[in-house]
Amino acid sequence: MMLKKIALAVLGLSCASAFACTTIVVGKSVSADGSVLVGRNVDAGAGNHPIHFIKHDAVAKGFLFKSVQSQFTYQLPDHLMSYTGLPDFDGKSQSYEEAGFNSAGVTMSATETIQSSDAALKADPYLDKTGITESEVTSILLPQIKSARQGVELLGKIIDTQGSGEGFGIVFADKNEAWYLENGAGHQWVAVRIPDNMYFVSANQGRLREVDLNDTANVMASKGLVDYAVKNGLAQPRTDGKFDFFSAYTENGPSNVYYNYYRVWTVQGMYNPSLKNDSYKDGKAPVFLKPEHALTVTDVETALQNHYQGTENEPYFTQNPKAKYRPISVFRAQESHVLALRATLPAPIANVEYLELGMTALGIYVPFYQGAKIPASYQDNTDKADSTSAWWKFHKLQTLVMQDFPKYAPAVKDGYAKLNADIQAQQAAFEKEYVKVYAQSPKKAEKLLDAFTAHTVSQVDALTEQMTNDVFTQMAIETNKKYLFHGS
Repeated sequence: MMLKKIALAVLGLSCASAFACTTIVVGKSVSADGSVLVGRNVDAGAGNHPIHFIKHDAVAKGFLFKSVQSQFTYQLPDHLMSYTGLPDFDGKSQSYEEAGFNSAGVTMSATETIQSSDAALKADPYLDKTGITESEVTSILLPQIKSARQGVELLGKIIDTQGSGEGFGIVFADKNEAWYLENGAGHQWVAVRIPDNMYFVSANQGRLREVDLNDTANVMASKGLVDYAVKNGLAQPRTDGKFDFFSAYTENGPSNVYYNYYRVWTVQGMYNPSLKNDSYKDGKAPVFLKPEHALTVTDVETALQNHYQGTENEPYFTQNPKAKYRPISVFRAQESHVLALRATLPAPIANVEYLELGMTALGIYVPFYQGAKIPASYQDNTDKADSTSAWWKFHKLQTLVMQDFPKYAPAVKDGYAKLNADIQAQQAAFEKEYVKVYAQSPKKAEKLLDAFTAHTVSQVDALTEQMTNDVFTQMAIETNKKYLFHGS
């Protein structure tokens, strides 16, 4: 999406300061139901930048992929799998696809915008015209990869040979494991397997620190990672096989204090209430933590909806757009997703994409099973408001509420919370019935799935319309009160 690049140039800002995401990954042993969980907010730079939710069919013949925003090209092989994506409205279906599942049950969430240090970039600059970026990465990898590990290997090879056009962190996951890859400057990278008994949080800064490069079961890296760092004065030689990727390659400027550290610290405090540290000041938050309770999809959603409510740093109830710390939930969000990968259910319902459109604090995560048909209202929109697309239905309500957050937000939050609880109960009943029907007739089960999706979307649409009308009515009454002229 060229708009992101253009906006950065006009504003004179780095990617990390102008656009932002928050990523959460949960290992299967600490999720409540054994799922691997991947969540991320996708925060764009404008308030009118919707996304499409689409499914690509399998493709028998490979082709030369050409980026819509740079000179990057990549030869895709034959036998490409079907996959879902969340491209920008202006992305011609294969640009900034952000997240999805492929027919092998593998998922990606890409990217967490990060930045390499000036010293690292001086030695190995980003290849902004020809290197791989967020715009292309999901579109070329998700139709190919059959495991999370393969995703890391393939992306690593692309970075090695074609370079990176920007800084990024990327999640790859399947039903067995999740990996997180960060690049360092143009051609260096490291990836770590998320421990099954821990979770990981990232907020627009590189988070991977000391890694054991001898532990090939859990760590992968570019071949010359250490030698390159030592040669260019980015790191000192070590003989124990370990390497501090953060100190060698990652940017750690003063803006991280108010823009990034506090988000990581907040999520870790939610999952580990007894944790006491000052990582919101110094950025030294643990890379991985074991949560103090098993984490659910709702726990991930709640963290991604957080805006420091109940603290002095909350910006919306206090109506303070100049609050010290950048909140997790921001109005400019395009979408947020929580991807759940489960090993014990039939393939069509094993993987679920919980999709929230627009500002998370004023939205609801709608479950879309991998095998479900995507409603038309989620597939098409533009940057002009309309009355039919799901994205704009949500965003109209969110825009109205933001005019007086303290007054209107509580009812909207409460309404969505109650519906979310209802949908969760409906999901449990649906899945139980689906498993029975699927064992006898996958075709009948497919109809059951499509009916569940349609009913869920219908409930969400109805509530969103109702709450939009409620807020609008209240605003009309208040507006009238302001203009009761003398004598009326």
